[in-house]
Amino acid sequence: MGKKTRSRRRKNGGADIDDDDLSTGGAGGGDYLSESHTIDGLLSQGDNNTLGSFPDDSSWGIHDDDDEAYHKKTISEDDALQAAEATQQKLAEILGSSVPDFASEKRSSKREAMLKMWFKSLTHHATISPYDDVERWREELVKACSQYALLRGSPAEQYAGCRVLEAMAVLIGDHDLYEQLAKRLTRTIQATHKAIPVRVSALRALGMLVFCGIDDDVITESVLDLCEEIVQSQYRGQATPLALRAAGWQVWTLLATTIHELYVSGKTDESIGRGLVLLPILSECLEIDDQNNNVLKEAAGQAMAYIHDCRLRLGADARDGDEHQVENTTDAKYTLGSWEGSEWEDDVDEITQSIYELAHASGHYLSKKAKKEQRYVFRDYLGMLQDNESPEVVVNFRGGTLELTKFGDIVALDFVKRCLQGGFQIQLLTNPTLQAIFGCDGVVLGHSNGYSQLEKRLLLSKTSEAFKLKDQTRHKGRKKRQNVKDHFLTADGDGI
Repeated sequence: MGKKTRSRRRKNGGADIDDDDLSTGGAGGGDYLSESHTIDGLLSQGDNNTLGSFPDDSSWGIHDDDDEAYHKKTISEDDALQAAEATQQKLAEILGSSVPDFASEKRSSKREAMLKMWFKSLTHHATISPYDDVERWREELVKACSQYALLRGSPAEQYAGCRVLEAMAVLIGDHDLYEQLAKRLTRTIQATHKAIPVRVSALRALGMLVFCGIDDDVITESVLDLCEEIVQSQYRGQATPLALRAAGWQVWTLLATTIHELYVSGKTDESIGRGLVLLPILSECLEIDDQNNNVLKEAAGQAMAYIHDCRLRLGADARDGDEHQVENTTDAKYTLGSWEGSEWEDDVDEITQSIYELAHASGHYLSKKAKKEQRYVFRDYLGMLQDNESPEVVVNFRGGTLELTKFGDIVALDFVKRCLQGGFQIQLLTNPTLQAIFGCDGVVLGHSNGYSQLEKRLLLSKTSEAFKLKDQTRHKGRKKRQNVKDHFLTADGDGI
């Protein structure tokens, strides 16, 4: 029994591990985390989640509320302020009570529960910029996630730690945070012995760090280089998992929205756009026979649609990168960055045909729901390639709607939604970084004359934070009065 215990401890990462173990195939137990252990639908097996759908957080106890439900009462400024303060106090209490105890906690399940709690708190309760409570615990959170969870934790802890870092990137992402985490996340991605969901979550966290906090072309180009290695069929001498390749395409497309179109699908005397070089790999990914999960095909289709979108916006003369305005769709089809007559025309036609077949899929190998979702996703991509029509996405809020017509903004929306999940709307209403990215005003979008379900829970429910604070105050008052009575009765030292 002793030998089994020691073996189990080694596989769970109980011993001290240094950075070199990540790249040399040392301990870490990555092989023991199933791909179904994730709140990200990207890796779920058999559920056929598409790029346009969003996974639930049932495994982490995170649920989004219906923000379109209304109450007849009018929200006062005092109630809104009280709700914000209660939420902020909840965040401070959670971080203050759990972060210091993380390193000393011996139970893996308890540490994983702490990481899940931090993720939910950061995405749901960090609603007042500049996020002083998150900054106060910044170093401890980074240390807990990157050193303890990623190096010594079980695979479930490693995954949860990456998700917490991804949420931190949205809130306080900057160059310093990138410098602290880039090396560790990169080694986790490169560690072929790690569980696939862990490597995927590390890649997405790295992508979010660069997208939200880095304005440096050199760093962006380096992460794009890493993604281009990952989307290959072979990576570091082994076959690249399909889920990791899909994540590589998603991060590549996200970061491609931050560079000039010329470097994506243009050509000069000195260089060729990154997307043009990847066209053969895109074609290969779209033809992979993976009937249980189309996530790689969907990620590759999204990347191809964005490459085409960049080609259109470059204009007829892709050498200088100038944009040319045209009057109608017909002129756009044959004038704005047309593939016609170029050396990539055959590759683009082949990819378009593959997307057409996916958009008109038939047969019994897919469920009716999965088939409907697949057609919906690939018809949007097909519309981009054949008709040069970018899809439109409308996000409903209680005070209005956010309409996105640029394909790059839609790519960013999809990635951020997958990161924040149940906390997406509240973060978009309060996070200045996200508001700058999507060009919206949170005050306008969040304004309403009625209570949402979230506000009902925060203000009206007997289990709300505001009611809990009142109850604690009353309890302390009763206890104090009782102590005064007890002291009066026993003041002379004679018991009763």
